[in-house]
Amino acid sequence: MMMRCVAIAAMSMVMVSCSDNDDNGTGTPETPEKEYVIEVGEGMKLPENEFLTKVPAATEYDQSIVDALKAIDGVMDVKPFTLTHAYNPNTRQFFTKTAYFFNYKQVIDHNDPSKGWFKQQCILTVAGKDRPTVLLTEGYGLGSTEDYNNRLDYCTEPTLVGVLGANCLQVEHRYFGWSLPEGYTNKWNYLRAKQQSADLHTIVTAIKQSGIVGQGKWLATGVSKPGVTSTLYAYEYPGEMDAYVPFCAPFMLSMTETGSYNHILSADALGSRLEKVKAAFRAYCGNKTLQQEVVKLYIKANPNLSSDSEESVRKKVLRMLFDSHWGRMSYVHYSLWEPLIPQEGDSAEKFLTFILANERRSYEGEDNIDYQRRLDYVDDLEPSQSGDDILTRGMTRAADEEIRRWGPFDVQTFIELGTIIYTTDWVDDLLTVAEKAAISGANDPAQWGFNYDNGAYMRQVLDGIKQSSCNIMFVYGMQDPWTGNRIPDDKLGKNCQILYIENGRHNDAIDTWNFSERNHLFQWLNQLGFLPNE
Repeated sequence: MMMRCVAIAAMSMVMVSCSDNDDNGTGTPETPEKEYVIEVGEGMKLPENEFLTKVPAATEYDQSIVDALKAIDGVMDVKPFTLTHAYNPNTRQFFTKTAYFFNYKQVIDHNDPSKGWFKQQCILTVAGKDRPTVLLTEGYGLGSTEDYNNRLDYCTEPTLVGVLGANCLQVEHRYFGWSLPEGYTNKWNYLRAKQQSADLHTIVTAIKQSGIVGQGKWLATGVSKPGVTSTLYAYEYPGEMDAYVPFCAPFMLSMTETGSYNHILSADALGSRLEKVKAAFRAYCGNKTLQQEVVKLYIKANPNLSSDSEESVRKKVLRMLFDSHWGRMSYVHYSLWEPLIPQEGDSAEKFLTFILANERRSYEGEDNIDYQRRLDYVDDLEPSQSGDDILTRGMTRAADEEIRRWGPFDVQTFIELGTIIYTTDWVDDLLTVAEKAAISGANDPAQWGFNYDNGAYMRQVLDGIKQSSCNIMFVYGMQDPWTGNRIPDDKLGKNCQILYIENGRHNDAIDTWNFSERNHLFQWLNQLGFLPNE
């Protein structure tokens, strides 16, 4: 059944599935039995749900799986479709795969179910009842993140699904994509990690009881924020999974964490390239004439910036120097971009090429499969934005007819997850106060009307993991920025361990690891009863 979207004023009408109050719903709840509609905030425009409008149902599928899903209390809108971009890590090939979409009738507030319900999007692929089941604890929306268009046929699965020949259950994070407890608005009353963990618990319980999958072992995993979601789920519902494998999961205890950027400018991450990269940064940051030449080239290539002042563009390009390095270190093997590192005295063209060399461009000598996989990771893990930075989007543009929904990722960092800022320690003597501010990207949750918990929940989680008996393998790549905010060694429980991947980046690309690294993970999984794919 398609969801009917109704554009209404944000403060004038109540969504059938939730309360409009900002007091966590103390008003009179609507009855869940009424027609489901989506509230749209004033001045906002609901995007098209392309999965519903453009993705056809599969012509070949297992009717028994469809029937079994429909028989689950709370499951609706079942639709078999084709994943167009499944990946087999054993053969390093892409292929198509039948998947089963369904919405789950999820309560808005697990502390008070009377407040109503919303549709939470899920995808199931089935390898066999006796196979392991991998739960993707998504931290964002399912499908393509670009414009939140929700093309679920573009979804990728965790690499462990192919490695283990496993079933896969993917659950969209509440408030992302089309899993909207309060509609397409800028209200976030129930955007909490505890609520999402309860979402996972409810759906996993229903799927296990259905008998469709679940006779084999269960494993929760995710990369980056989805990896954090796996850890939070382990803390809130210990023992619900047989194993947890969070990849690249960062844990922030403030709004000004600098560990991640410090890590990618360390010898551990860069090795012999460390001095070359720092020298390039200093050569650019300390030369205003060079910066002006680069800005002129950049404006010439981007005529839409011609009305902006050169000074404002100069600061944007300065920030881009840091952003691009973050993206390269996150996703691109350093051997591919090392030839692009400029030296003092090089041309403005070479410096601009280095600045623009981010995670989305192709690099000379890169294998096409690796490049396509990189783009898949970027699309899956980088939440889409409006193209503006955080200071010019969102609530300050609430009257803009074409506004995107203000990012739930930013909101969750403001509430309880914390975030990072870029450090400029190695170039501080070359920068003005205004330039440092433009680079660091520091944010004040109070400016946006939120009360950050100062890391209280994350500390509670880390202390809980230390006391937990859950089987958790934290995996971090030594080139990945977020490894600078890895789980501390003194917070590992008795059945937890960390696996470091020497050339690892911000992904779960197990097929690119060396033999020793793969063997370490596989031996651990086999000890827990997970059978490798033959």
